[in-house]
Amino acid sequence: MTRFDMASPAASSSANDGAEAWAVLQEIDRQIEAVVLARQHPITGLLPASTANTVHGNYGDAWVRDCVYSIQCVWGLALAHKRLRGHNRRVFELEQRVLQLMRGLLNAMLRQAPKVERFKNSLDRFDAIHAKFDTPSGDPVVADDGWGHLQLDATALFLLQLAQLTRSGLVVIHNQHERDFVQNLVYYVARAYRVADYGIWERGDKGNHGLPERNASSIGMVKAALEALEGLDLYGPHGDGSCCLVIPHDAIVRLRRALQSLLPRESASKEVDSACLSVIGYPAWAVDDPQLAERTRRKIRDDLSGAYGYKRFRRDGHQTVVEDHTRLHYEREELAAFEHIECEWPLFWAYELITACCEERWDEARQWRQKLTTVSVSTDGVALLPELYLVPKHAIPAERRQPGSQPRQANPNVPLLWTQSLTWLSDLLLQGLITPDDLDPSGRRRPKPLGADHVLVALVPANGTIAEALQQAGLPLASDGVHGQPEPQPAITIGSSRQLTQRMAQVGANGRLGLSGHPSVRMETMATARLYRREGPEGLELLAFLPAVLEEGTFYLADDPVQLVDAVAAELRLLRRHWRGPGAPLLLVPVAEAPFRANPQAFVELGERLRSGQLEGVAVQLAPLATLLHQACWVDLPPQATADVAPPLPTCTPLQASTSQMPLSAAEEQELERNDITIGELADRLWCSTSLEEQSEVLEQLVRRLGLQAQLQGPETNTPTRIQDLLEEIYRRALTVADWDVVRRVAGSLQLVHPQLEDALTDLLVRQKHVVVGRNYTNDSLITEPQGSAAIAAMIRQFSGEDGREWMLQQEVLLALDGMARHEPALLSGSLTLQLGQLLLLLTSELAAEADLSPIDAFEALCGQPPHAIRRRLRSVLADVEHARAALQRKEQLHLRGRVRWQVPDPLEDLPQGGCWLQHRMRLGALGRVPRDFYPGIWDLLHHCRGLVIGDKLEKRNRLASAPLLSEKTPGERNFAALVEHLLSKIEASEYRQLCTETLITLMAFFGANPQVSFDDDLALDVVIGHAVRVGWQGEHPDIPEQHYSQHKADAWDLFYRSSPAKCRQWQLEALKQLTA
Repeated sequence: MTRFDMASPAASSSANDGAEAWAVLQEIDRQIEAVVLARQHPITGLLPASTANTVHGNYGDAWVRDCVYSIQCVWGLALAHKRLRGHNRRVFELEQRVLQLMRGLLNAMLRQAPKVERFKNSLDRFDAIHAKFDTPSGDPVVADDGWGHLQLDATALFLLQLAQLTRSGLVVIHNQHERDFVQNLVYYVARAYRVADYGIWERGDKGNHGLPERNASSIGMVKAALEALEGLDLYGPHGDGSCCLVIPHDAIVRLRRALQSLLPRESASKEVDSACLSVIGYPAWAVDDPQLAERTRRKIRDDLSGAYGYKRFRRDGHQTVVEDHTRLHYEREELAAFEHIECEWPLFWAYELITACCEERWDEARQWRQKLTTVSVSTDGVALLPELYLVPKHAIPAERRQPGSQPRQANPNVPLLWTQSLTWLSDLLLQGLITPDDLDPSGRRRPKPLGADHVLVALVPANGTIAEALQQAGLPLASDGVHGQPEPQPAITIGSSRQLTQRMAQVGANGRLGLSGHPSVRMETMATARLYRREGPEGLELLAFLPAVLEEGTFYLADDPVQLVDAVAAELRLLRRHWRGPGAPLLLVPVAEAPFRANPQAFVELGERLRSGQLEGVAVQLAPLATLLHQACWVDLPPQATADVAPPLPTCTPLQASTSQMPLSAAEEQELERNDITIGELADRLWCSTSLEEQSEVLEQLVRRLGLQAQLQGPETNTPTRIQDLLEEIYRRALTVADWDVVRRVAGSLQLVHPQLEDALTDLLVRQKHVVVGRNYTNDSLITEPQGSAAIAAMIRQFSGEDGREWMLQQEVLLALDGMARHEPALLSGSLTLQLGQLLLLLTSELAAEADLSPIDAFEALCGQPPHAIRRRLRSVLADVEHARAALQRKEQLHLRGRVRWQVPDPLEDLPQGGCWLQHRMRLGALGRVPRDFYPGIWDLLHHCRGLVIGDKLEKRNRLASAPLLSEKTPGERNFAALVEHLLSKIEASEYRQLCTETLITLMAFFGANPQVSFDDDLALDVVIGHAVRVGWQGEHPDIPEQHYSQHKADAWDLFYRSSPAKCRQWQLEALKQLTA
């Protein structure tokens, strides 16, 4: 490659005009013509990744990702020609070559429209559109199950480039069919926050076992694409504003959260990955937090930099000479063989270069350009950049001994067009032939303010009686007119979130392509925070929609007035923090009949707080909708986006009115479960009952025997009535009188599912939490990947008892944990795995201690509490252990040298509330709290022994073997932490689980004081703890002969559990001393 003057554009004005600039441009043009355009297929317009065909693959195929990056230099070349000489033949030809490639990719993907339609709903990786195609034909080259096609970053990169080109005036989309397809591509990528894909390296987890992961580089690229497409008319300068896409803004919020939670990691198996350079810089600039972006960049440079480029990630065996290229996957113990000899890729210097250019860090950019010059390979007089540099076989031992000491050699794949294109694009920027604005007309590189100054609010009463009561309290309503102003024409219609879902299902629908519109998922608050216009045959419609989380029909949580008020505050905080776009966000607050009747004062007080202009620190404006229209954000819907107007009416049932509030006695409940009671007898009892409690329990038994869809003969007629209709009637009555015990029992029988379970789980997973459903920890009850709401609810039912109320309470706990994770993340810090059943047992035990109840009575009382009380009780339980958690995390870091020192510093400790260490350990064990450096500490332990046995000492699956783990994993790897957490969580008794955690911390402190000590055998926690219990008992009871210890084991364990961590540590060390004596 010709070496150009590296001065910044500002300092080299002479290169920007006249003959010198033209000469520079002509030289770059010649090279791009020879290397890129000569390879572009004349019919499909597609580009091969390279010309090499090696044991590692046929680089002659057209990868979506490589094609987009490779054509960018041609686009830049066209922009440079236009700047120097205006519109001319060369500019036209270059622009058409760019469009030919983009339309070639579009056509290849259009032929896979059925896969897009399937994937929108299934999220199944085998339904993914292909990520590479045959260059001459655009046909698939690998079977659906023959490769990791699900690469959301590639599809998102195509969409991002589409947005940038269209904003620059190059129109890729030509007709409504293509527009509908692109709208569906938006739906296809939008749920990247919960989809595990194969990522930029096409292989999934670093073990190369074909296991997809959630990747930060994919999530960030999708977020950037959706943001860049917002408000874009796909017809560009030829459009009239009517060909804009509808962007799922709730997805952007979740993508933002997921990205912030993952970075600086790439995924669970990759602590750091150079692919994240494309997310924190060119082309995505997807990270809103500059400090997080810089931290990620620094970690990549510190951990992965080399003399020839950056490594992709640690222990990457791809194309190393020790890799067995005949096998698709690695064995996990092989990964250590790749340490320090990973290939180095000039590609990442090219990312650093172009990002520095676009951010106008010219001095740094010149340094990166010089680095790339040193690793170029001369081919036919042109300096080209290879794909990667590898360590030759003969140099591997020396490189392992001293990383970075050995010269490397380029692989045969020269050039990698992707790298070459980014470098030429940077040359055009460095020479001042184009500007950063030319390449980024969407303004991705310029931080945009996130959040809203204030939130618009309107109250929506369910009927005239409620409206009158609120007006008497002086509160404005959504439907009120504005004095002195005409009514908006037409009047705005307020609909349910379900109606918005119905309308969105038509956006992008195209029968010719076999595409429906938006997937049938719930419309969240970011979607309902906008107003909508639709111009149909009947005229103009103005539409507003209620947020699903506040609607009565969504789930019973919205029928708890206090919970609803809490939810309003939470949604206001969300809108204030995450809003981005024109106008201000709008929150419609429904005031339903049942919750208003139960507690009208709660709604009045909420309205008064909103009217004051502030609610929990969020600035709000409470007013009629007519006042707020001009401030809101508007979205245009297509004419076909229609919806049903009226919801279905409830079915009349022959149930008697509920006049008795007396709960059933234990004997009565047992009677209902008798095997000899007939269906007829149960039905007779149901028709005669005037008790909600009895009616719900009889129906519960009928559901268990007959199922929801079975029909019963009425008490006086032969008209059949579905059991489901009867349950729904009891459910409505229980909500009216706020009988939460009956509400939860009937909800369990109906198998109600809160639609936000999926989102709650996903939010927790992206925060690196795992979730266990049910009361007993098993592999099957552990959730480490996103699931749909129905699947989560089914797992709760599978792994819990048969009481439907418990199923509902676990759903409530999961939703509450998500809320706390978003608004008070410190409450969950230190907990890797959240066990819903254990937390529910913890709530029950706390209530039992508080009210002096038996566990059974405490659970009954818990079921009768309103949802807001459950949430607040859970928060208090989580917050109650904070002082103890902090004390346990503050361990002393003294390092003693010399021979074995048995004196190890005591742990810092605070007396728990109530002064009972047993109760404290039960709480900590149930919550799974561990100190901050706990998992790296266990990694260090494995260097001092053959292995660790956590849990049952006779169970081989409980053993952490040192050699394979140290060969396979790294200390900061999330999967290693999950493995340890898995073994601890299998221990059923929470107090013993906590003892195991304390023992591991003691061992860390011991080896911290004795770093030279190691054991030639396994360390079994059961053995250490068992001996420590004996040592403690004998120390406290020296008068009891040692041989009589077996008679006092129960008392000895009770003493140990009730003793402080400091005392237990002394006994554990003495036990260890005795075991090694």
